Amino acid sequence: MENHIINLTRGVPPAEVFPIQEIQACLETALARDGGQILTYNFVPGYAPLRQIVAERMGVPLEQIFTGNGSLEIVNFLSAIFLGSGDTAFTESPTYDRANTLFKRTGANIVGIPMEADGVDLNALEDALKKQTPKLFYTITDFHNPLGTVTSLEKRQQVARWAEEYEFLVIEDSPYRLLRYQGQDLPTLYSFAPERVVHLCSVSKLLAPGLRVGWAMGSPQIIGKLIKWGIDSTLASPSPTQAIVYEYMRQGLFDINIERLKAVYAPRLVALAASIDQHMPSVIYPKPEGGFFIGLTLPAGNDMDTLMKNAAAVGLKITDGRAFFTNPADGERFLRIPFCTLPPDEIETAVQRLAGIIHH
Repeated sequence: MENHIINLTRGVPPAEVFPIQEIQACLETALARDGGQILTYNFVPGYAPLRQIVAERMGVPLEQIFTGNGSLEIVNFLSAIFLGSGDTAFTESPTYDRANTLFKRTGANIVGIPMEADGVDLNALEDALKKQTPKLFYTITDFHNPLGTVTSLEKRQQVARWAEEYEFLVIEDSPYRLLRYQGQDLPTLYSFAPERVVHLCSVSKLLAPGLRVGWAMGSPQIIGKLIKWGIDSTLASPSPTQAIVYEYMRQGLFDINIERLKAVYAPRLVALAASIDQHMPSVIYPKPEGGFFIGLTLPAGNDMDTLMKNAAAVGLKITDGRAFFTNPADGERFLRIPFCTLPPDEIETAVQRLAGIIHH
């Protein structure tokens, strides 16, 4: 066991939570009922029955739902639509590293706004807005990746007010919202400014990432832009996987599966927090109530190059914390720990190894 490598990199659901037999049955049912439609082109914005059932779940008209090849594809589309060389985008800092990369590819000026324990630093955001108006602001309001934080009600409302006042788009990326293990849900940011916010979700963390099914909820104007871009970019998304998700929702299995996931993941979050508190009391981290990650700020004296080298030596794979920040130097002492993939005993081993290589 001493040489067993523990992976603390990507937030990937463990294979044992995939409801394989249910997914297989849903595909068979969908093909038997609607195979001719499923196996042909279902042009952007996607397989109509899935869009309809998602619209009903979200409480909006059908024309306000766009389905895509995972929510990251939709982020890619939105960045291409709204950003170009010379434009400005705001992101939280730290933020999802893949989104960071997509925004930078457009040639836009990316401004990172610091985070606090209850979401974005409003003072820093206000200062940035007074200097320049962004084309868009990217935020992860529920169980932030990589921090694990939840944006407070007051901050959601203020961001919505500023989006309307300064007329910029807000991308509210919300793949973890339904994975709440304790506490109470807050209204979406979208609910406070539906004309200015596009709300994203996917089944990657809620069913299976290999299905590559995500959706956007937004105003008809924003969805219309996505449809035009999507048709020109991909023509159509894979319909069989969208049909699986539709059938899974239609049969009432989707919400049942989320409860199963909570029963698996909640103890793992408890185990990780307890182990950190026991073995690394000097680190700083928010106290997540759900999601996939805990974001750690390590004590002064640590640096990422040394940490990654020492982690490999003790059998740990870790993600470079600098990748989550607009200014990489801000992530020298930052470490994201995903807890959902690992059983509690392996979490304990990982934290013990980590505690042995950080400077306390």
